Amino acid sequence: MKRLGKERLHFTIGPFNEPVLRVKPGETLIVETEDAFIGMIRKPGDWKDNSRIPWGNPVSGPIYIEGAEKGDTLIVDVKEIKPLIGQGATRVASLAILSGVVPLERFLKTEIPRKVWICPIKNGLIYWREDLPLPYRPMIGTIGTAPEKQAISTGLAGAHGGNLDLPDICPGNRLFLPVFVEGALLHIGDVHALQGDGELCGTAIEMPAEITLTIDLIKGKAIGWPRIESEKYIMAVGVGKPLEDAIRIAFSQLIFWLEEEYGFDTLDAYNLCTHVGEIGIGYYLQSSVVARFPKDYLPKKRGNQIYCI
Repeated sequence: MKRLGKERLHFTIGPFNEPVLRVKPGETLIVETEDAFIGMIRKPGDWKDNSRIPWGNPVSGPIYIEGAEKGDTLIVDVKEIKPLIGQGATRVASLAILSGVVPLERFLKTEIPRKVWICPIKNGLIYWREDLPLPYRPMIGTIGTAPEKQAISTGLAGAHGGNLDLPDICPGNRLFLPVFVEGALLHIGDVHALQGDGELCGTAIEMPAEITLTIDLIKGKAIGWPRIESEKYIMAVGVGKPLEDAIRIAFSQLIFWLEEEYGFDTLDAYNLCTHVGEIGIGYYLQSSVVARFPKDYLPKKRGNQIYCI
């Protein structure tokens, strides 16, 4: 099995990054990733030194997928995510200072000082505090294929993927990504041991990780935005500002999926999403959204006929 280490990191996702590994469709590989703090927060008292490296969210790769061409769809099956050093880290700080945006802290009516939590991970639990364990639910925060003509910061998200911060990109789920350039050029990083909807502090429990994944390819099938499939849901991704635009993109992409592959009429899909559709929020200041449709309401095949439930 091929392994990609985390020695070579990028802070953009784009067509100009030279591939560091080549794989064939159907291959399973292991990818090591560094955390969003670039390894600068390992113990109490540490802080990310922006004067040394002003960026965050480093990604490993890119990975060149043989046979991938513009207009194809890349499949990433996330098999397993392990912590590399047995711990994660999270923090609070003034997001207005860090990012120049207006975050939740404006409404808390208090100053936000710097604070770090170092969180050991063992036996399926994250010790946010010694007396308060949290469940270990790892996910990939930043993953994407190279856009065709530009490099995009790993702090941003879009139709190529990127910093989606969606907990649904996790072991057991399948991610579909558009391919814009030869080889797809897959970039991966920013793994979280746990993150709730919204990622309110702008930081989840960040950890360096070892990811096992299987890569595959759908030739000649183009999708407009990333899609996700789990045991229970099909999901479409949208990114936009304001948040309403992200929701519109995600649900319109979900409706297109229901039309193309499951035979739904547009109005039927639109109305049914009103009743059974669900929404998940990635990083709320990034405005990344996933729209979910339960598989229980997808058509079932009986012989050569498709019947709607």
